Amino acid sequence: MSNISIGIVTFKERRDIIKSLIHDIRTHSGEDVDILLMINGNNEQHMDDDYRIEMLNLCLSTKNCYLFICPEFKSLPKLWNNIVIFSHTKYNLIIGDDVIYNRNVISDIEDYINYTNSQFFTINYGYSHFVITKEMLHLIGYFDERFLALGEEDGDILHRHIEIFNRPVDNILIDGIYNAARYDCKPVNSEIYIDNKPSINKKIRESKYTQDVNGIKGMWDYPLRKIWEDYQQYPYEMFVNKNKKNIKKFESLDISYE
Repeated sequence: MSNISIGIVTFKERRDIIKSLIHDIRTHSGEDVDILLMINGNNEQHMDDDYRIEMLNLCLSTKNCYLFICPEFKSLPKLWNNIVIFSHTKYNLIIGDDVIYNRNVISDIEDYINYTNSQFFTINYGYSHFVITKEMLHLIGYFDERFLALGEEDGDILHRHIEIFNRPVDNILIDGIYNAARYDCKPVNSEIYIDNKPSINKKIRESKYTQDVNGIKGMWDYPLRKIWEDYQQYPYEMFVNKNKKNIKKFESLDISYE
């Protein structure tokens, strides 16, 4: 089995493109790579039962495809965090549901990891496809789930990465995977401010950060200084990760949380 899982978040209006994407992943990367498929609800709507059954059948017919269904809308940061938490692998390739996947990029990613030991890197300079380990996500503090919808969470985690490591996130250039940017499928019952991004996350970012010439530029057009404190959102995950081997046969407890 591969030591990389693929995680995807999707919703009802993208039912056709997610089917195509999963087919392409299996065609080009085989059946041994786990796919964690997060089905998000639409804001202030009940989960469509026909859609739920359709996605269940999709995963039933796809080997090593694990389905997680949200009865109501959850933020993209929360779903990304949970992909990494629930995967059984150290490395996690998170991709958008509108990504084009037309060759086996897993082998290139594995080569890059073996060469650099990088634990967090974007692919082709974007967060439509990036790789992160459980340990690195825990160290940074996870994607900030106070961003209630989608958008701005990538700039926020880049800002916090620069705070900790004093450098941007690594990047690798890979052919065969790119963002198709399907902005025609917008979130339901959400006030939109650009492309398909809800306004709420922009408002939260403007509350969490303030412009400061001595701040960190990161992804935004001007340097920002953080004015909200960040918290460790999943404090026990590393304890779980280090001690789950004891379930089969107890040896000793590692009581560290980092």
